[in-house]
Amino acid sequence: MKSNRLRNGLVGFIGVAVLLALAVLLGVFRPSTVAPDVQQPLTDAQTRELLPRGRELALAGNCMGCHSLPQGPRGAGGVPIDTPFGTLYSTNITPDKTYGIGKYSREDFHRVLRDGIAPGNRNLYPGMPFVFTHITRAEDIDALYAYIMSLPSITEPNVANTGVFRLPVRPFMNFWALINFPDRQPPVREGASEQWLRGAYLVEGLGHCGACHTPRNVTMGVSFARSLEGGDVVDGLVVPDITAQTLAKRGFNTQSLSEYLSSGISAQGTAFGSMYTVTHFSTSAMQAADVDAIASYLMTGKDGQLLKPAKGPEPLPAASDTPLQRGRLSYLSACAGCHGTNGEGIPNVAPPMNGNIAVVMDSPVNLLTVILQGVPTQTFTGNQRMYAMPGFADRMSAEEVAGLASWMRAQWGGQGKAITAEQVEAIAPAK
Repeated sequence: MKSNRLRNGLVGFIGVAVLLALAVLLGVFRPSTVAPDVQQPLTDAQTRELLPRGRELALAGNCMGCHSLPQGPRGAGGVPIDTPFGTLYSTNITPDKTYGIGKYSREDFHRVLRDGIAPGNRNLYPGMPFVFTHITRAEDIDALYAYIMSLPSITEPNVANTGVFRLPVRPFMNFWALINFPDRQPPVREGASEQWLRGAYLVEGLGHCGACHTPRNVTMGVSFARSLEGGDVVDGLVVPDITAQTLAKRGFNTQSLSEYLSSGISAQGTAFGSMYTVTHFSTSAMQAADVDAIASYLMTGKDGQLLKPAKGPEPLPAASDTPLQRGRLSYLSACAGCHGTNGEGIPNVAPPMNGNIAVVMDSPVNLLTVILQGVPTQTFTGNQRMYAMPGFADRMSAEEVAGLASWMRAQWGGQGKAITAEQVEAIAPAK
């Protein structure tokens, strides 16, 4: 009798678990958070009025940077997003009715940004940062919709995803969302200025800075409890910590951070990798007031006060020791001609190395990657540029690269731990 009760209880538990799993799979726990009034289409007059705001918001969200190949049509997609499970490709977001979003209604567009669900109840993958755009206000989503629907229609097919994303796994995103998609609200703080509130709204929402600059958990969900503390590896580069304390430690204040976002150039180095895309296509084209608001929010400490920049790191004694002198000689022969004998850089030629973020980061990966692979010529606002830096993977041995990077970090980065040849070889391009 007792065994029958136990068996019946187990069967009942399994039955309830199966029903709950089916409910999750069918999206029962993902109700729409879209306001009912967006079922009504925008009028022509409303659309015209919303266009300027929509353009600014599209810049803040870097929509075109994510949905445009460097040499491809604007907004036509095709940008790869690598994940441990396969590669996602950004989609065509022009008003094309075959491959783009030309058939999206106003309500459809709201549900994409608010809920991460496309027409046909099709779950989006979190390569689309809906966990951030979720907090975007209805009037701003309307403005984005009006602007994007005003763009030229591009008949460009979407690129097929790879890996697990080729399988019919979209319904299973409902399980992912149950764990990783909190009902977030725009940040508020008692006594906060309008500038801080605007910056918080952009950074934590449409700007989705945390999509790269926040660590992810084992399910690739954003670890919001560690917001902006530095992300994982994106395109082979470690994404840095951009909390206020770390930015101040690296010498930033609101003005210099705003200037960096507006130009891509700072005393701490120039934007490269994915951040170059952000500054080039997004923040450098935004209104100054919005860029200042972002800088103000990022430079505000936990006590609500703007943090002041710290003095740069002093050279460590190890930089003068005999073991690292070979690295110093490598710098003088291979790097000083462009970056300066004292690491001061040369405007419109090469960025400074003294205090450069790639040099001061705890992880040496970014510095080693740049030394090995180089950086292409880059253009910035105000007709500024940085000339191409060649990669040294075929010009230096792993031991020489390790010595060079170790000396630079000890001399200008406050990092005393020596880099090994094995660390260099682990990220060196295959020959």
